[in-house]
Amino acid sequence: MKFVIIKHIFRLIVVYTTIIMFSIACNTTNSDRNYNVKYPVVLAKFHENVINYYLNSEIDDRATNILIENLQEDGSWSTIDYSNKVRGGWPVKNHLLHVQNLAIHYKNKTSRFYKDKDVLHKIHRALNYWLNNDFLSTNWHDQHIGVPELLLPTLFLMENELSKQQLDKAIVLLNRAKIKMSGQNKVWLSTNVMLRSLLLRKQDSVSIASKAIQDELKIANGVGVKPDWSYHEHGAQLQFGNYGLSYLEDMIKCYTFVNNTPFQFEDSKIEFLRDYVLKGQQWVIWNNTYDVNASGRQLFLNEQEKKAARLKRCLEQMKLLDTAHAKAYEDVLNTKTLSGNKHFWKSDFHVHRRQDFYFSVKMSSKRVIGTESVNQENIQGYYMGDGVALLSTHNEAYRNVFPFWDWKKLPGTTIIQDTLALPIIKFSGFKTNGTFVGGVSNGKNGIAVMDYNRDGLAAKKSWFMFNDKVICLGSGITTNSDFPVTTTLNQSFLKGSVLVSENNSVTRTSRVGVSQEIDWVLHDHIGYLFPNKGQVKLSTQILEGSWNNVAKRYRPVILTENIFKLGLAHGKQPKNEKYEYILVPNASKDTMIHLNKNKPFKIVNTQKIQSVESIDGTWAGIAFFKEGVSKVYGGITVNKPCVLMLEHKENALVLSVSDPSHSLNKIKVNLKGYYIFEGSTYSNGQTQLTIHLPQGEQAGKTVFYHLSK
Repeated sequence: MKFVIIKHIFRLIVVYTTIIMFSIACNTTNSDRNYNVKYPVVLAKFHENVINYYLNSEIDDRATNILIENLQEDGSWSTIDYSNKVRGGWPVKNHLLHVQNLAIHYKNKTSRFYKDKDVLHKIHRALNYWLNNDFLSTNWHDQHIGVPELLLPTLFLMENELSKQQLDKAIVLLNRAKIKMSGQNKVWLSTNVMLRSLLLRKQDSVSIASKAIQDELKIANGVGVKPDWSYHEHGAQLQFGNYGLSYLEDMIKCYTFVNNTPFQFEDSKIEFLRDYVLKGQQWVIWNNTYDVNASGRQLFLNEQEKKAARLKRCLEQMKLLDTAHAKAYEDVLNTKTLSGNKHFWKSDFHVHRRQDFYFSVKMSSKRVIGTESVNQENIQGYYMGDGVALLSTHNEAYRNVFPFWDWKKLPGTTIIQDTLALPIIKFSGFKTNGTFVGGVSNGKNGIAVMDYNRDGLAAKKSWFMFNDKVICLGSGITTNSDFPVTTTLNQSFLKGSVLVSENNSVTRTSRVGVSQEIDWVLHDHIGYLFPNKGQVKLSTQILEGSWNNVAKRYRPVILTENIFKLGLAHGKQPKNEKYEYILVPNASKDTMIHLNKNKPFKIVNTQKIQSVESIDGTWAGIAFFKEGVSKVYGGITVNKPCVLMLEHKENALVLSVSDPSHSLNKIKVNLKGYYIFEGSTYSNGQTQLTIHLPQGEQAGKTVFYHLSK
């Protein structure tokens, strides 16, 4: 009997001890400051990945020391205006970024602030200041996305040191994020939900959020990654450098979070990210600079360098996640490696690049939105999708030039020079009325075309990109406006002297009023050749500008810079006016003299047909704005508007074709001469082909035909 009683007492002790231990293990209030938090086995690796991700952040003790010095007794920072309600780049969020910084340094063994009790006290003080005030901006994005995103790392890193009251207040803020919307907005929201669910140990919610994130790793019907590997957000609008870059960053982050966990991404998802990098994003970074044309509305101070640095960080991470393709990412990190031509047919966007220059043209149409002005950003950008053509031979050409731009004289555009203020609209009005807008590309060379029609001005515009030159044509320039019309070739910082050849006489000058005798202009190693001259106007002036005119987040401080402007004047109420000029990157005086004397191309420039053929006959391109006949290569006939590019190879003709209208099923093409191709016919000295065009989401994409002689 005595033995039985002792045995029973022993069992009670074991059970009681087990209950106590279980209670301690499940305690999420963390009242015991020396206790390490516990997560269920199924979530443990996920939690470990999250902690390691943030602890691997770059350590900067000097910057952190400044944060500590500027923290006030009430937990606020003296450097932050907490009454600020600006919609874009809400600076009050920096408070949470500062708290996160302190938490990372407090938890990182390599920091001199590791386990510093004074820093711990300051973290609590600063965190409580936010939790007690719950600062709100006027932008939904901050409450649902930005604040939870910045708060969560601190909660994970400091979870062991937080009180139940702090966690309860924080959860109220985190609960504002819900899985909804699409594209990058959905990724942001779902990531917040996934991490909140991890913090609350809710396995099912983690699984749902992880799946919601992975569901966006696909070719999207609406916003998201498109079949040409461009990225759309806010409708059919190119957003490579805005939402599209955040999309890449967050997908890599989430992939890292859930790697080797029950919630990890499917194997095919890393392949999708690889394609998005190599077939999309890498095309718009050159010489450690992110293309202005691909940046969306974010034309901020030093933004092109910052975006390039962000993309390069993504590339470094992809090398670790996708080790079998590390060499490909390494090549992209050398941002001049890629050489070629690509037309993004879903975005009316074209890139032509070599190791020593970068050129892009951004267009818009009835299908594609050119740009947007949101959160008082890009407030002068009304014409940013109207054929803006930017050529760079170094990374300083357009770096921070935006305060000094005349926004009615954007490079590449043809615009009415009225005196009205530019409209500030969101994005629906940033379309043109053109339907024949697109391009053709064979991977090496290409053609972009734009049947421009906006605000009473019509023009046929094209850019023929062949090797190291870009031939720019315009015809049918017509408007009833009483204001003059200008085609702008460039508007950039003045770098050194300007050489001008007028009737074969070369001089240095800073200004040309309007001259019809200009042969060429050379500035900053870029040549502008005028095969048939034109009403050329040049100015180099010290201009005033302010970042406040670009985005209202900046103070209205007046700056001055020397600006180079070069354009072609078409006069008032032009009727069927035209222009022709050739961009020559990395040119010299001798180069321009030679090209002027030995014209490199045969050019036809009418309202129906614009064509360029190399003098040696190896390459030609034709923009058929209407069905008709071109004299190129002895005669080419098409029965529908289209764009053709032809290259003579040994015993073959390579034909590249696209339909900029995205509306045709097929095109019939007749070529002078006898060529062999399946389905072709030959009669009366001509080869007849029926070109079958891509449909649906592939409409507008280039098709290729290799014709044997």
